[in-house]
Amino acid sequence: MARENWKELLKTSIAKTLQQMREHENIPKSTRRAAIRARLMERFDEMNLAVFETRIGWIGVAYSERGLARLQLPRATRAQTLADLQRDFPRASVVADVPSEIVRELREYAEGRRREFDLTLDWSTIKPFQRTVLRVADRIPFGETRTYGWIARAIGKPRAARAVGRALATNPIPIILPCHRVIGSDGGLHGYGGGLPLKRTLLELEGARL
Repeated sequence: MARENWKELLKTSIAKTLQQMREHENIPKSTRRAAIRARLMERFDEMNLAVFETRIGWIGVAYSERGLARLQLPRATRAQTLADLQRDFPRASVVADVPSEIVRELREYAEGRRREFDLTLDWSTIKPFQRTVLRVADRIPFGETRTYGWIARAIGKPRAARAVGRALATNPIPIILPCHRVIGSDGGLHGYGGGLPLKRTLLELEGARL
């Protein structure tokens, strides 16, 4: 997963909700942006960060009562994983007790014992186009692959393969939203935020034909 700077995420979220507040809330224009920023900062403050070990490495997660918002792809050490998470969520709280269902499902997946996830996801910071792309990627069956062009056609934008690639590259919840199952039209793995060796590991774990 290509890491998204939290300030850029905040800027995007502000722009996305400005119009909604214009239409639904009677807030003076002069203070509207500040009000949105304060509201979104509260959202980041509500995030909890946790790191735990699996068979494929240390995984980090950011979650709140709305669900899982970020998954940090496996790293070699706990410290590295936590540092990456805190770079994106510097105001969030680090907790020791991760919700048991998050740990259980991801460990079962890493051990080859889980094909689907039942976790609640927080989609609130994912932009509409990326959300559409990720929902299509989420329909790719376990152990199978599809191409960037296939997803572009599936969303009704056959010429948007590169845009699809960018949307997948910034997937905030990889593994669970399986962008690793998307490959090039030539059969090559192409890019992956966690590196091509990890992408191959995940596909081999699922028994995909490479």
